[in-house]
Amino acid sequence: MNRIISWIMGTFFRWLPHRAVTGLRPSGRPDADSPVLVTGNYSLTLRRLLAAIRGEDAWVLSADSGGINVWCAACGGGFTHLQVISAVKVSRLAEKVSHRVLVLPALAAPGVDAREVKEHTGFSVRFGPVRAGDIPAFLAAGRKKTPAMRHADFSLSHRLDMLLSMNFILWLPLALVFGIFFPHAFWGVTALFWGVAAVSYVLFPWLPGRTGYLRMLWIMGGVALLLGLAGAQWGSGPLAFWPWMIGGAAITTLVFFDAAGIVAPMASDAEALAFALGIKSLPGLLAEKPLGRVSQDPDLCIGCGLCLDICPLAVFEKPLEGKKPVTVRPGACFSCGACVLQCPSGALSLAGKAARPGG
Repeated sequence: MNRIISWIMGTFFRWLPHRAVTGLRPSGRPDADSPVLVTGNYSLTLRRLLAAIRGEDAWVLSADSGGINVWCAACGGGFTHLQVISAVKVSRLAEKVSHRVLVLPALAAPGVDAREVKEHTGFSVRFGPVRAGDIPAFLAAGRKKTPAMRHADFSLSHRLDMLLSMNFILWLPLALVFGIFFPHAFWGVTALFWGVAAVSYVLFPWLPGRTGYLRMLWIMGGVALLLGLAGAQWGSGPLAFWPWMIGGAAITTLVFFDAAGIVAPMASDAEALAFALGIKSLPGLLAEKPLGRVSQDPDLCIGCGLCLDICPLAVFEKPLEGKKPVTVRPGACFSCGACVLQCPSGALSLAGKAARPGG
C-alpha cells in the first residue's frame, strides 16, 4: 500500500512533501567495504535510487530532507550537513563499514558542507553524479565522473516527466470548480490547460526570452491568436471567444509561474519574484541566500577543480590539465551556491558575499 501511495505522490503531487523512513538500508548484499550512498528521504528519490542501483552491493543512507527532493531541500536549507551528520551517527555507520567515504548526490552540494561532515563524523564526502541512473557507471569507473554525469539534464524526457507531476496539482482545483459549478465548460478548460502546459514544456528551450516570464508571453500570444482565428472562422469575429482568451492567459500564467526553475537551466522566476518583493524566507522553499552570478578570485583559487566537479550547469571549465578552472558561462549560474559553499579557499562568491575559507 505504501508503494502505491508513494507512486501517486511522486507522479501526481510532486510539489508536496512525502517522507520515506530515514536510516541505513542494504542494496544487494553489502559488506564492510561496500560504498555508502547518501540521499534524502523523499519517497520518489529513494525509490528511484534503489531502482537505479539494483544489482549493486551498496549501503543506502537516507537522511531527513523534509520529504522533498535533494536539490530543492539543499538549496532551501532543508538538507544540510546537520542532517547527514545525524544520519551517520544515528545509524552507527562507522561500526558497519571499514572505509570512511560517503557518496552524496552532486545536487546536495548547495547545502551539505563536506568539511563539517568530515569534522564531526570522520567520513569524507564525494559528490557523485547528478542522476541516479549514472551511479553504477560511476562506481564501476572508480568513482570518477564523466562530464555528462556532472550536468543536470533538462532534456525532453525530463520536461515530459515534470509535465504531469508539476501541473496535475494546478489542474485539480480547476477541475473540481468547473466540474461542480460549470460542467458545460469542464472539457474545454481541461483541454486548454493541458494543451498550454504540454506546448509550454515541450517548446520551452526554444522560446525567445531571458526569463521564463518573457517566454510566457509567446505562449500567451499564441493562445490568443489561435482563439482569435477560431472566432473569425466559426464565431462572430476575432473576439468571439474572449472569455477563453482571458482564461488562456490565466492558465498560461499559472503554468509558467516557476517553469524556468523546473524545466530549464535558468534562474527560478518565482524565487526572483519573491526576493524582489522582499520575501527572503519561506519554510521549505526559500532560505536567506544571495542571488546573482558567481565570481572568482584567481589569486585565491588553488586549482582543486571542486567547483567544476559539482556545478550542474557547466559554469566552469578547466582549459588545460594542471591549470585552474575558469568561469566560462557566468550567465548560466542560477545561484544555487554549491561552489561557494564547497570552495576550500574562499575563491568564489555570489552577489558579493564571499565563501567561507576552509579551516
